Amino acid sequence: MSEVVRKYELLYIHPGNLPSEDVETVDAVINGVLESLEGELLHREDWGVRALAYPVRKFAEGRYILMRIAAPAECLKEIERRFKITESVIKFLSVRLADDFVQEEIPEPVVETAEGEESSEKTPEKVVETAVVEESSTVAEVEVEVEAVAEVDVAEDKKSADETPGEV
Repeated sequence: MSEVVRKYELLYIHPGNLPSEDVETVDAVINGVLESLEGELLHREDWGVRALAYPVRKFAEGRYILMRIAAPAECLKEIERRFKITESVIKFLSVRLADDFVQEEIPEPVVETAEGEESSEKTPEKVVETAVVEESSTVAEVEVEVEAVAEVDVAEDKKSADETPGEV
């Protein structure tokens, strides 16, 4: 009787100061488990070092790795067991994906800067400004719409402060 192969997404975090050789060692262990238990690596992404929301094992930064695999349940259990006993993995999360999940490549958004050059990096503020500029026809309208958004945010903050329970 053959095992049912399902798709899983694994996100695990290394300490931010961990050398890349140790990261490669953990990857080699995961690949070894996948090969021995008939699993398949579908996708791997290194998100780099980011600040953690709260200290984990006294680390303030962590290196995030995202993997998508297709494997039987016993393979996932073995990978999770290895994560638990490996000191270089400080947190991990595994999620079962839908059976009809298809890996798609998401292209990076392209934005034209003021000089007319293309840039692939966007900050949330630039996204809002770009959306407003595309809908408006003049510079004066852009300034009015941006100010209107700011006034709505201030009004919402004041409204939520007025509704705070327990204050007189």
